[in-house]
Amino acid sequence: MKILALDTSTDVLVVGFKDEEKFLSLTYKGIERHATKLAPMVKLLLDAAQVEPAKIDVLGCGVGPGSLTGLRIGISFVQGLACAFGKKITPVVSAKVLAKNFSTYDGEIVVARKAREGYVYIACYKNDEQIVEPTVKQIEEAKKIVGEMQNPMIVGDAKKFFLDVAKLAPDALENINAQILIEEVEALTKNGSNFEPALVQPLYLQKSIAEINFEKRKQG
Repeated sequence: MKILALDTSTDVLVVGFKDEEKFLSLTYKGIERHATKLAPMVKLLLDAAQVEPAKIDVLGCGVGPGSLTGLRIGISFVQGLACAFGKKITPVVSAKVLAKNFSTYDGEIVVARKAREGYVYIACYKNDEQIVEPTVKQIEEAKKIVGEMQNPMIVGDAKKFFLDVAKLAPDALENINAQILIEEVEALTKNGSNFEPALVQPLYLQKSIAEINFEKRKQG
């Protein structure tokens, strides 16, 4: 089974490929935008794997939570491939993939990412099981939730807000691991959790600024 998966939920772009013989991956973090780098990275990866896009069996994509712009870029790209070659898409929760970097940790892994000012996205896992589903909370409310846990470790770009209530994950393990991403896509696909392209949407948990402003205008 030939699997192509990517994640654009953070400022680190991750692309992975796996078949029966090999696993290949590329990551990028720099000044160029995901929209500029994604297609060339996928082409480079598939060229290295000597696989044509039409021959891919499974397409997977991280759906967040995270940057809405980044998520839309990644999901739209995968939707384009899926529509072009008649494939379904296997969406994965990016927070869960990141938490699996710490699968041997004896405690709660809390993924915390920056949302709009004063808010954070959080999700929590223990022994690879979800115990707090991805949600958006005010920072103080999120800290209260984490403070009630037994042995939490925080990972993500909002971890600085939790210095006084939890351990902080090593910076070296802050990024999505392409191999774990591929494994999650493969497992979900085998369970039938793949969908028509139009049904795959970002896991974006807060209203956009445009939506907030529109509601204010309606109320005012």
